[in-house]
Amino acid sequence: MTFNIHQQVFDRDGMPIEKKANQYTEQLVQLFEESPEGLALRSEVIEPGWTGMLLDFGTDYLGVTPPQMSPDDVREILFDLIPRKVSATADEAPEIIHELRAFWIFLQREFHLENATACLRVLNEQAVRELKKKMSDPATFGIAKSFVMMGMDRGFDLSSEEGINEWMATYNAEITAGAGLPIPLPGERSEQAQQFRNKLQPRTTRSKRKRKRQSK
Repeated sequence: MTFNIHQQVFDRDGMPIEKKANQYTEQLVQLFEESPEGLALRSEVIEPGWTGMLLDFGTDYLGVTPPQMSPDDVREILFDLIPRKVSATADEAPEIIHELRAFWIFLQREFHLENATACLRVLNEQAVRELKKKMSDPATFGIAKSFVMMGMDRGFDLSSEEGINEWMATYNAEITAGAGLPIPLPGERSEQAQQFRNKLQPRTTRSKRKRKRQSK
């Protein structure tokens, strides 16, 4: 596959052109998965999945593809967007960093990106610890993620539309009856907000492919 990593996927206003951006992500992810770095992950029984999320967050939220990504962009994706939007458990932090490090090593080797070395410096053991902390703190969760994580903690199967609808009906009924706690706004520090977050205890079980439920 011939791939131009510098191709333009944004319009004149800097907004992603959906079809081009999707094709860019799909093709680059495929190249990575077929690369020595991607195959090495599979040999460790790790199926790549976070790479696509890095690319999606880059185009949708930051207006960048890998050649334009700065270390600060990588940090924003890791420590803000993933903890706020992705319904995943904190114990997946080492795998996230490990996969994204492999991806940037691939980009450095295959495309000789000048920013790869600086971005790789972000993906270290300190990043694992910081990401674990962020993903364990309900105060960092967005509204959609809080809704999903609370439903998971309550035992609802949110991998299906039926399970989502069942949890939504239950949640709405409890709020209407005054028996449930409303989901707080991000950063809200009221006593009620703290009570809600106290119910979202860190989960230790792995959810693997179900982890990728996100809300934009």
